Amino acid sequence: MTIKRLPLGLLILALSLGSCVSKKKFAALEEEKASLASSLEDLEEKVNMLEESNTELTNDKNELTEKVGMVESQLQTTEEQVATVSKSVEEKQEQINMLRDEIQGAFADVEDAVSKSGQRITELEDMLYLDLEDPINFTTGSARLNDEDMETLEELAQMLKDSPSMNLIIEGHTDDRPINNAEYSDNWDLSVARSVSIVRKLIDLGVDPTQLTAAGKGEFQPRVTDDPESDETRAANRRTEVIVVPKIGKLYQESKQSGT
Repeated sequence: MTIKRLPLGLLILALSLGSCVSKKKFAALEEEKASLASSLEDLEEKVNMLEESNTELTNDKNELTEKVGMVESQLQTTEEQVATVSKSVEEKQEQINMLRDEIQGAFADVEDAVSKSGQRITELEDMLYLDLEDPINFTTGSARLNDEDMETLEELAQMLKDSPSMNLIIEGHTDDRPINNAEYSDNWDLSVARSVSIVRKLIDLGVDPTQLTAAGKGEFQPRVTDDPESDETRAANRRTEVIVVPKIGKLYQESKQSGT
């Protein structure tokens, strides 16, 4: 076999070209490596930033979770408070309804009894008075009832007998002239004597004594004050008032309970 020898020039050219290509590839690879390294650094920086952001988000999430837990706890407490208040309101309303029923019951009997008797109720200075069609008046210095008073007394007696739960205060009054004699030491005595004479007559007519109270005001609560020394004024003030007394003891207890 015969080996052909290449010319020396061609051999040197071939070696030179091979060396040149390898350097270019190497430079390209170095450049690519540097680019990849730079990209890697960027990626690592982004990863670090994302990790920091993730940590912040995790902290925010934990904080929000804690706040949500607090809000839920407060909401539950509020709901419990609302339930307690609602129950209290219902209880108060029940007490108010009971009190209203008691008030209506206490005064319904009075109004019914007064209406049946043909009398009327009038309110004066926070008291309930019977506005008698024929009021009972007295002559000067006397506590004696007249025959004309019997019709009024019989009507009062029938009203009380029909309404055993009803109570009356019979309140006697005098005019402004003082009295001092063997029978009455002053106008207090006379005013009380006038109320007592009516109470005793009502008892004679069949009224339960426990429904009646006798009281006197003397001359200190005149009904008429115009021209106080006139006969008409004094006659109007020698009178007897009939005060209606509803049974309100239970109402008082109910009002105390509803106020607690």
